[in-house]
Amino acid sequence: MKRVTLLTEIPAPYRIPLFNALAERVDLRVLFLRERNPDRPFQLHREELRFSWSILPGTEATVRGRWIVLNGGVARRLRGSDCVLLGGWNQPAFWSTIAWCRLRKVPAVMWVESTTEDRRSGRLERLKRAMLRACAGFVVPGSASLEYLEALGVDRARVSLAPNAVDSGIFGRATRQRTDGPCRVVAVADLPVEVVIAGAGPQEPLLRRIATENVTFLGNVERDALPQIYADSDIAVVPSRSETWGMALNEAALAGLPLVSSTVVGGSRDLIEEGVNGFRVPPDDPAALRDALRRLIDDDELRRSAGVRSREIAAEFTPDRWADEVAELVERLAR
Repeated sequence: MKRVTLLTEIPAPYRIPLFNALAERVDLRVLFLRERNPDRPFQLHREELRFSWSILPGTEATVRGRWIVLNGGVARRLRGSDCVLLGGWNQPAFWSTIAWCRLRKVPAVMWVESTTEDRRSGRLERLKRAMLRACAGFVVPGSASLEYLEALGVDRARVSLAPNAVDSGIFGRATRQRTDGPCRVVAVADLPVEVVIAGAGPQEPLLRRIATENVTFLGNVERDALPQIYADSDIAVVPSRSETWGMALNEAALAGLPLVSSTVVGGSRDLIEEGVNGFRVPPDDPAALRDALRRLIDDDELRRSAGVRSREIAAEFTPDRWADEVAELVERLAR
């Protein structure tokens, strides 16, 4: 069994099922750079981690709006690895790990979720290209990220398409409970809807000031509370201006909701069949968003069938499928 070391920023709860599945296929140890990101206050469910893991010592700082973690002792923990999987490129620990892998001829695999829609400076893009050249292989969650790597000249044979997935045992058991009243939309103003905004961020105070009475703000929502929110809703909306994947689409689809997403959300390409289980609209286009919602609100049968199809599509995106693809890539590279 190959020994794989995976470096990633934090123990995000939606990643844990993937790591658990991978640990059944390889000898996995996960190194988290930090327990929490101040902008992503996830609760750590330690009892759910069924793999070897540790949180690296280090300090953190915000530099020009970017969260940076400085870790020590990374090289010592990489010893004995047959393959190293990097959960990003944006932290010093990832760069030092790439250097360690090249020096010791250990294949490095980068997990890439970026898309051509991402907004980044030319300098950062050049740095990322340099890091990509140093990697032996890549893992991408879907077609948008695959297209991005191919645009950078990466050989398709070096890329494993391992679809992002969430725990179907948590989100797949959400069942519709509402039978009357206006449509409830999870995320304006001439539509007969109740809008529920799940999540928090710097724009929340402004949005609260301009919101109408049919808008409810839930703030930061822990994972275990999300299935009930989906069960109480009719449509899920992810209208992001920038979003590499959008795990909320997986969650809502498993819960059987029609999906409306902006086209910049990477996962929308793979999880939305246009007009069948939802719609993709341009970002910053309120008219297009309103029209998509109107079609679902006014057509009960479309809304019902879209929810059914969402579940069918999401059922193909499983932690086991993700782990199979990653393990197969590791087996090819770590010989």
